[in-house]
Amino acid sequence: MICKHCGHMYDGRTVGFKTICENCDEYLHSCFNCALYNSNADRCRSLTTEAVSDRKSSNYCEEFVKNTDSKPGTNSVKEKSSYDFKALFGADRE
Repeated sequence: MICKHCGHMYDGRTVGFKTICENCDEYLHSCFNCALYNSNADRCRSLTTEAVSDRKSSNYCEEFVKNTDSKPGTNSVKEKSSYDFKALFGADRE
């Protein structure tokens, strides 16, 4: 996972609710770092999540998906497309 705040590679298997980036001290479990976050619309692509006021701070969303992008400030188009397809056709999420 790449921290969207600074671009640092996080090598941990899981991202807990309070996991912090070793490089910039920002929370990794945030909307901003989630593959489901649509930065163009500034909201989550999931229809079942509750609204979060501070998208760059830690939250307790259980639908969090680690981003797989290699650049800070972006989200993986491939991951979002896969999620949208599964949501549309009722397939189980990974």
